[in-house]
Amino acid sequence: MRTFAIVAVVEGAAPDLFEWLAFHRAVGVRHFVIYDNGLDSEAAALLKAHAAIGVTTLPCPTRIDRTPLFAAYDHFLASWVRLFRFAAFLGTDEFLVPAPGRSIDDWIARIPPHAGAVVINRRVFNTAEPEGPASGLVLRRFPRALTQADREANRVVTSIYRQGAVATIADPHMTDLVQGERLMSDFGPAEPDPHRPGAVLAVRHGEIRLNHYPRLAPGTPAPETRAETEPCTRTARWVPPTLDEMRHFLAYVESTAPAEAARLRARLAAVPELAQPVAPREHRLWRLRHLHRPRVEAAGRFVRRKIFGSPRPW
Repeated sequence: MRTFAIVAVVEGAAPDLFEWLAFHRAVGVRHFVIYDNGLDSEAAALLKAHAAIGVTTLPCPTRIDRTPLFAAYDHFLASWVRLFRFAAFLGTDEFLVPAPGRSIDDWIARIPPHAGAVVINRRVFNTAEPEGPASGLVLRRFPRALTQADREANRVVTSIYRQGAVATIADPHMTDLVQGERLMSDFGPAEPDPHRPGAVLAVRHGEIRLNHYPRLAPGTPAPETRAETEPCTRTARWVPPTLDEMRHFLAYVESTAPAEAARLRARLAAVPELAQPVAPREHRLWRLRHLHRPRVEAAGRFVRRKIFGSPRPW
């Protein structure tokens, strides 16, 4: 059984999808289940190029009684959740950010066995630029928006769920559990939030945090921001590993889909670091980690299932 997957419903152009995937690979996420809710041809080609390195793309199911988002979540819980011990349901404007030097995989390995869900803090960032739409990496557009509305938004949390802990997703941030306890990201018990009935208090300094970079519609005024706003140092430290992942992927896809690689390079012309070549030895290690190791692990899981049967999630 695989350890952890990120589940997302993606539609339209998804301009930051490449960076979103590269960032989460850099922090230790190895499996993604993406539901296609009307992607354009370029975004669909990008996901197809990622198919060999842990990205599964599925058509978004349609149901009369559910929105596409929750219909996709229900489909995952019914059909795919058995493959993973834990899953997070995110949007492509949400980034799971560990403390610098830490790995999400290592953090998940420490989740107590009685936890059905682990609550993660969310911080909202202002990605708007005063002179027009932002360009370059999302991770570099991180001045905080300190309005009252932003403070309220920062009380929102999301959860990483264990297999079997939820039967359906009614709220992407907080869903009732059918088994297990709800813990905070420091693995302490979740405490009620006195300001919002039915919600829990956020952990002030968690090892894992959810950064939310809302995309403003054209013509929407930027939120009011304090002049002395400082960059987020935790986010800034993950920029170099993300750039490394993006460079390695471009080197890989140039040998499998040259047209897609050329399109990505043209689209990311505002990020000059991506033009730097990757060292051959480092790229061989990257391919070993992302292409060959998953195949060996899949063969090992097949043998274990044949000998010992399917593992239990609890």
